[in-house]
Parts: sequence; structure tokens; C-alpha cells
Amino acid sequence: MNDGKIIIDKIISDAEKVASVTIAQAQKEVDALLKTAKDKAHRQLDQLDRDAQSEAAAVKAKEISAADMQAKKKILETKQEILAEIIAEAENRLVSMEDAEYAKVIGGMLEKLDKSLGTEIIVSKKDAARLADVVKEKGFVLSEKTADIKGGFIVKNGDIEYNYSFESIITVEKEAIRQAAAEILF
Repeated sequence: MNDGKIIIDKIISDAEKVASVTIAQAQKEVDALLKTAKDKAHRQLDQLDRDAQSEAAAVKAKEISAADMQAKKKILETKQEILAEIIAEAENRLVSMEDAEYAKVIGGMLEKLDKSLGTEIIVSKKDAARLADVVKEKGFVLSEKTADIKGGFIVKNGDIEYNYSFESIITVEKEAIRQAAAEILF
């Protein structure tokens, strides 16, 4: 799994550039939104100043507060989108690796696997041929059964299956991945 983490770290590093551009664009939108809100507040202040100075100040504060809240919401949404894109890209890069690199990653995962969980390994149809040698080399048996997974494998022990598919690992580790990516990017 360390190879997978290295790949994810590289993907996160690559994504920093994309994140910088996206955040800069979001900041421009935020600045425009704040400028529009401030302009609106100033126009309202001029009109309300004739009637009641205190009411105008309250409206201005409310508009600026709302604009600030919208700006923060927009930045948060953008960050969430970036993190989701990074995680999707990480999974995509994992399953799109060259056969030799992919076999090396899976081999590393199998080496760390406790054989008491079982020795029968189930992979996807597309991975059956490209992982047959590494599964055998690491002392496991490649199942004739295949699984509907994008990448990774499932360990079968009787009726019990342990899911080590990339989708499952990313789902389980999603929050940790998001936190690590957020610390690096933001």
C-alpha cells in the first residue's frame, strides 16, 4: 500500500498546480462578488442615509456579511471539488498504470498481506492475465472467479471475502486522503 500512497502523494503534488489556478480563479470570483456587494451596499446607504443613518449601516453590514458568507461558501465548494477531482484522478491513475508498474504495486500489497486471511485472490477480468504471475510469485492462488472491480484484488477464505480493491481502500481512507491533500494544497 506504500506504493499506492507514493502514487497518491505524487498525484496530490501534481494537483497542487491545478489547485493554485482554480483557487486563483475562485478568488477572482470572490473579489468580484465582494465588490458587487459593497457597491450595492453603498448605493443603499446613500438612499437610506436621507431617511435614517442607523438603518443604512445595518443594511450595509447585512449585505457585506451575506457577500462574505457567499464568498466563503464558494471557496469551500471549490476546495471540495478540487479534493474530489484529486481522489478520482488518483484512482484513475492507479488503474491506468502500465502492466509492470501495476503488477509491482499489487505485488507489494500481496507481500504485506497476512496469508491467514486466505490465499485465493480474485481480480477483475482485465487484471487476470496481467496479475497471474505476480499472484503466483507471492504464494497466492489466482481464482478462476473474477470480480467487478476497477483495480486491486479480493482475498477469499471460504465464504469470507476481504476487499482490497482500490475503490474499497479509497472509500475507507477517503477522509484521511482528503485531510492530507487539504493540508498540502490549502
